[in-house]
Amino acid sequence: MMKRTISIFTAIILLFVASLFSAEKIGYIDSEKIIYGYKGSSNLKNQYNKLVAEWENEAQDKKSAIKKLRNELENQDLMLSEETKKKKKKEIQEKEKEYEQFLKEIWGENGKLQKKHEELLKPVIEEISNIIEKIGEEDEYVIIFDISKGNIVFVKTGLDLTERVLYEINKEFTVVSPVKPETEFYVFLFENISSEAESQNLGRQISTFIRAGLNKFAKFEAVEGRRVSEAMSLLGFMKEDELDDNQILLVSRRIDADIVVFGHIDLSSGKITLKLKWINFNSGNEIIKKDFTIDERDKMEKLAGDVMTYLGREIKKK
Repeated sequence: MMKRTISIFTAIILLFVASLFSAEKIGYIDSEKIIYGYKGSSNLKNQYNKLVAEWENEAQDKKSAIKKLRNELENQDLMLSEETKKKKKKEIQEKEKEYEQFLKEIWGENGKLQKKHEELLKPVIEEISNIIEKIGEEDEYVIIFDISKGNIVFVKTGLDLTERVLYEINKEFTVVSPVKPETEFYVFLFENISSEAESQNLGRQISTFIRAGLNKFAKFEAVEGRRVSEAMSLLGFMKEDELDDNQILLVSRRIDADIVVFGHIDLSSGKITLKLKWINFNSGNEIIKKDFTIDERDKMEKLAGDVMTYLGREIKKK
C-alpha cells in the first residue's frame, strides 16, 4: 500500500485523463521517493550538512561576539563615559543588524541554503527527467504524473490542446470565408513503408497523381495546403505521412473536407502495393479501404488510373 496519500485534486485529474485516454497508457511517479531512494543522495546530503554546519558555526560566532560586547558594556557601565557608551551601543546595534542580515541571507527565502539545495539536486532532477522522458517514449505512455507535486512530468507530443482552444474561442472574430465549392477534397501524403518505396518517392508520386485526378472531377476542388498546415499546427501534428487514422480524422474535420484520401505504398519483390484509404464525410466517418497491386515495371500512371477509376465509381454511388 502506498504510504503517500494522493491528493483529491490529483486523483480527479488522473480519473479525468484516464477517461479521455482509456485505451492509452498513463503512469505516475513519486519524485520525493525517488530522490530519497537515490543511492547518490548520501553524498549530496553530506555536502549539504557540511555547509550547513559551517554557516551555523559562523552564526554562532556572530552571536557570541554580540553577547561579549553586551557583557563588556554591562560590566564597564560605571567606568565609561556617556560618549563611549553610545559608541559601544552603536557597535552592538550594527553587529546585531549584521547578524540578522546574515541569518536572512543564509536561511531566508531564496537564501544561500535554499539555492545550494537546488544546486545540489539540479543534476539529479535533470537525470530523473531524462529517464522519465525515455520511459514515456519507449513504453508509449501518454501522460506521466508526479503525485508528490501534483503535476505532469511527461506528456506525449500532440496532446497540447492550447492552440485548439484558442482557435475555438477566437472563431467568432474570424473573417467569414468565401462559399466553399460543392465538394472539397484533400489527398494526404502517402506513407512509404519500405526503403525501396522511399528511394523512389512513391508516396509523393501517387499522392500527386490522385490529387490531379480528383481535380478533374466536376465541381471538385482541393483544400489549400495552407489550411491543412494550419490545422496540423493547431493539433500539434508534424508530418502528413506520419499521421495515424485517428489523427487524419481530426485534421480532416478541422479543414472541413468532404472527401479525404490517404494510405501507404510499398515496393517489394518487384511489386508495388498500394493500401488506399478514403473517407466521404457526406456519407459518414467510415474509413473505406482498397488494395491495389501492379508490377514494378508498370508505370505509376497505371496505378493512378486504377485508383481513379475505382474512386470515380464509388463516389458516384455515394
